[in-house]
Amino acid sequence: MDSRSSYGAAFADIYDEWYGDSDAIDDVVSLLGERNPRRVLELGGGTGRIALPLVVRLLTHGDVRFIGIDESAEMLQRLRTKDVRGLVECVGGDMVDDQPNEKFDLVYISYNTLFNLDDRDRQRRCITNASQRLAADGVLIIDACVIDENAPGEGAATDRRGSWTLHTSSNFDVRTGLLTGEIDSRHDDGRRVARPFRVTYSSPAVVDEMCSSAGLVLDRRFGSWQRDPFDEDSPRHVSIYRLVR
Repeated sequence: MDSRSSYGAAFADIYDEWYGDSDAIDDVVSLLGERNPRRVLELGGGTGRIALPLVVRLLTHGDVRFIGIDESAEMLQRLRTKDVRGLVECVGGDMVDDQPNEKFDLVYISYNTLFNLDDRDRQRRCITNASQRLAADGVLIIDACVIDENAPGEGAATDRRGSWTLHTSSNFDVRTGLLTGEIDSRHDDGRRVARPFRVTYSSPAVVDEMCSSAGLVLDRRFGSWQRDPFDEDSPRHVSIYRLVR
């Protein structure tokens, strides 16, 4: 079981409860939909947190072909349950090697999903394959965090999400970008679930290099879905790439 499918198995039951309001969805949908794409592919679609409001918005302007691919059967089942109108075509598969062989106006990877590919070679292949599926005027949008290169190697935090108390421990190797850890989650009803995670961080500069080698060029970069300017203090980047013309 790889990191994406294992992540889905560990987090699908609480993903929407913990992360459903982590972004202002109207702002996310506004930026993703600004070019009114008619053919859309989400890589690592998860529970449909973004896909469902986006496809509803796009349908106000006409028919849309919308595909969400994810290796986690648990995540996709959540999406199917919520998608009562069947607006998103769910594809169970690897976001690197199982991308549909067709052209898209928009391909996007949200909320650090690229880093669930815990090998940078696979991240590179994912981006390369996505670039080959872009229509001539299509765009690839990547949403990811920015980690300070001076971040400590070990971390611990306690947080509260809904009815859960979370105790998170992590280890970060700045050289390789490997971030591993576990969330010890305890529900108010007495349930206790250990949720391990393993991701590989790539800086904006590394992501840019991956995109460049795939024939893409950075078109715009923001520090948030609200389109704040990106600078050295930004905790995340939303980057829009297009094919080199």
